[in-house]
Amino acid sequence: FPVTITIGIDVSGKGGFVWLKQRDGTWGNYVYDTSRGAGYSLLTDSNSLQAGLDTSKLSAFGTTGFSVGNSPTVNGSGSTYASWTFREQAKFFDVVTYTGNGSNRTIAHSLGSVPGCILVKRMDTTGAWAVYHRSLANTEYIELNTTAAKATGTTYWNSTTPTSTEFSLGTAADVNANSGTYVAYLLS
Repeated sequence: FPVTITIGIDVSGKGGFVWLKQRDGTWGNYVYDTSRGAGYSLLTDSNSLQAGLDTSKLSAFGTTGFSVGNSPTVNGSGSTYASWTFREQAKFFDVVTYTGNGSNRTIAHSLGSVPGCILVKRMDTTGAWAVYHRSLANTEYIELNTTAAKATGTTYWNSTTPTSTEFSLGTAADVNANSGTYVAYLLS
């Protein structure tokens, strides 16, 4: 049966992100955001592409939380789940979608501060979750969906530290392939 999760956060009106995970089972980590729309999931522990519309998982964003359908991945009888919700807010969190161009470039954001962490996921095909973090050099990255150590790759962030208005991308397919579709989550 569908369930409304009331947490007091206006996700639908302000924009944001919801991460859902079964605590007592092996289902993946599902993420949703208002830029892509309810029902369109990505898995943080996988390199898979964006799933097609499926409202049996996260079915709606609301003014006080979100709703889930009857899929056992997010709402199984007798199971327990955790969720994390981030509302778009200056100097806290922002969601940006863009289409890759295969050339070094910048992407504007509305965070209003220098991002401390940026997670980028290609949606139209398989690819790793590329992660920038302020504790790494601007030539380094980690992959959220693997256990690999940090790697060096000047084609990820174009060897450029993000600013309070934009972040830089190189030509790596995980962040900026020509005609690829991407989502980026930025945290202060």
